[in-house]
Amino acid sequence: MKQLLFQPHEWMLARRYLRSRRSERFVSLISWSSGIGIAIGVMTLIVVLSVMNGAAAEIRDKMLGFSSHIDVQGPGDTLGDWRGWLTTLEALPEVKRAAPYIQGQVLASYGSRAYGALLKGVDVARSDDIAQHIIRGRFVDDEGSPFQVVMGKTLVRKLGLDLGDQVRLMSPSGGISPSGAAPRMRGFELVGIFDSGFHEYDVGVILTPLAAVQKLNRMGDAVSGIELFLHDREIAGQMTSRVKAVLPPNAWVVDWQRRNRAFFNALKTERLAMGVILSLIIMVAVFNMVASLVMVVMERRKEIAILKTIGASRISVMRIVMLMGTMLSGIGTLAGALLGLLLAWKLDVLLAWIETLTGAQFMSGEVYFIDHIPSKVDPVSVTVIVTISLIMGIAATLYPAWRAASVPPAEALRYE
Repeated sequence: MKQLLFQPHEWMLARRYLRSRRSERFVSLISWSSGIGIAIGVMTLIVVLSVMNGAAAEIRDKMLGFSSHIDVQGPGDTLGDWRGWLTTLEALPEVKRAAPYIQGQVLASYGSRAYGALLKGVDVARSDDIAQHIIRGRFVDDEGSPFQVVMGKTLVRKLGLDLGDQVRLMSPSGGISPSGAAPRMRGFELVGIFDSGFHEYDVGVILTPLAAVQKLNRMGDAVSGIELFLHDREIAGQMTSRVKAVLPPNAWVVDWQRRNRAFFNALKTERLAMGVILSLIIMVAVFNMVASLVMVVMERRKEIAILKTIGASRISVMRIVMLMGTMLSGIGTLAGALLGLLLAWKLDVLLAWIETLTGAQFMSGEVYFIDHIPSKVDPVSVTVIVTISLIMGIAATLYPAWRAASVPPAEALRYE
């Protein structure tokens, strides 16, 4: 056990060998540059993975702000006996709220402008979460016309609308006329504007009372399905089996994780690929450290030979070189982790300052799903990055340590 412990003189020699003499400054510079490379690699990995974790969490929160945790539909396109299903589902203790809905594609037009969108009929009395995103106006809860809509801010801007304007919605669910199938068209009053923070919803979703869509498409009392919002959205996958158990066998049930599986799997794969690619920075720095330690050993052949002559063992010499590499990788990893955590913590402030200074926008909501760069530090990822960096740094010292222990004292001191 005693042989495995580092001795005080070994620590002293390792620190001394890392300090440069005037004739060895180039070698020392290469050694410390490898530690700086490790710091840059660790910092980059932490920042990039934090940004990708933050983006995934932000997109998920925005998507679920206007989307249900579990979607229940009938065997066909519409569900007629939905009231009994709704009562059954509301009785489940895990369900926070259940609401019927109708959705379908429409063409929204105002003046000479027209855009396709998803028209979603909702039960206004059961849509408190939607009201939280409405920034102007609101649904009118009177006994008047139900033909009123709340639209996303981006779609309102594209159509050139303002509150109180009449927007025409054309639904492909038309009837049969003497000339064939014809779409249905109706004017709706814009009574509210919402901001979901998610561009795809702000530009492509129109909300209206349930009765308005039923009258537009002549559906009677039928709906498209029932949305379930849970107290804990993370158990949605487990709840699907329970929901199926209390409903008729022909019920179709899907949770938000399964509904968006391809998208979140793509984000996960991208995060893994970025981690592997950026790890190459650390690997390059580690190989640089191997070369620099070998150069240090070659420059210190005389000192190593004297140490072995006065009784230093091969294990002691190896430990000295391993301590040098461990200090380089440890200082680099620690500095990189601290800088990475600090940068990830204040990334939004830094980017906002750069955008204000340069006038450039790093992320546009019309191109990406979100209009800013979020950051969320994952303690597990940071721990894995630091651990792997330290292991790679220690492993890089094995070959230089073996070279140092193999220096023959007689040959090294022959011409001294």
